[in-house]
Amino acid sequence: MEKHSDVSWKEDQVMVQLHHSVDHAAEAVGQAYTNPTKERINDAFEKIEKAERSCKNAIESRGSSEPVLELQTKLAKSKDELNQLH
Repeated sequence: MEKHSDVSWKEDQVMVQLHHSVDHAAEAVGQAYTNPTKERINDAFEKIEKAERSCKNAIESRGSSEPVLELQTKLAKSKDELNQLH
């Protein structure tokens, strides 16, 4: 059985990963808007997919907590922006 601190640490790591993934996706979308090449658009789609997987992992680990929902909202905004570009 895992210690409580071990579980908390793993949950914190999941949130850190989610935060980074969502930020990287938003940055990639911004770069695609600045320079809408096929490569930048594809990179943005890939980073959004990775962030979506991170969201799924966070929900499985922590449930639909407020921080997770806020990051999901930010990711959805980035995804909408990219879909408007593409």
